[in-house]
Amino acid sequence: MPTMPHRTPRILSDDEGLLSLFKPAGWHTFPGGSGLALSAWLVQRHPELAAVGPAAAPALLHRLDRPTSGLMLAARTQEMYRALRQAFSHGEVVKRYLALVEGEPDGPLCCDLPLGERYRRSKKVQVVSDPAARRVRRPLPARTEVEPLASAGGFTLCRVTIHTGVRHQIRAHLAHLGHPVAGDGFYGARRSLAGLGERIFLHASEAGFDHPADGRPRRLSCPLGEDLAGVLDALGFSRRALPR
Repeated sequence: MPTMPHRTPRILSDDEGLLSLFKPAGWHTFPGGSGLALSAWLVQRHPELAAVGPAAAPALLHRLDRPTSGLMLAARTQEMYRALRQAFSHGEVVKRYLALVEGEPDGPLCCDLPLGERYRRSKKVQVVSDPAARRVRRPLPARTEVEPLASAGGFTLCRVTIHTGVRHQIRAHLAHLGHPVAGDGFYGARRSLAGLGERIFLHASEAGFDHPADGRPRRLSCPLGEDLAGVLDALGFSRRALPR
């Protein structure tokens, strides 16, 4: 299983009007709070990208939560931005994550319950188990598929697949399934793990889509950071059992 340094962003690929990047945990996707933002880092190195997409959120095609690391996509042209934003909004981009969860699921899991906010500007989303409930604002459809890969020390490493991109989707759905993401006390994780610090064990590892330039399938990936690989080593996971 390849790994990479985890503290600073990195451009992983740059071709056909599209960049793939590594976002470290602890970084915002866009400016809007205290701390570093990946979009500002990218525009500083490629000033021409400030003109791609909206001025407040240039070039980057989607978001990752601040405590999540992994793959981000950015467009080099307005045409590429429009085409891929449409693909994201239509659920045509398949996103895969690696998540370490508490407990040991018996087998593959799936949650397709909607997600919504209890209050306006709530920092937390809630799973809507009753579609008729009025306790949340504007529930959005979401589907999360979970494939257990290996277990050790009371934790399980899972491959998680989503087509939608609702805020906190994976974190809320996994908590609802009884297997919160390791380190995610915000959504009910109970055990602490040395090496995680303030981050959670959730890493965007892969994205698959048809490239707008030629219509052919593309699959872009991002290696696990050295910090998360170290957590797995400490728990006794065999790297041979992990995805490459």
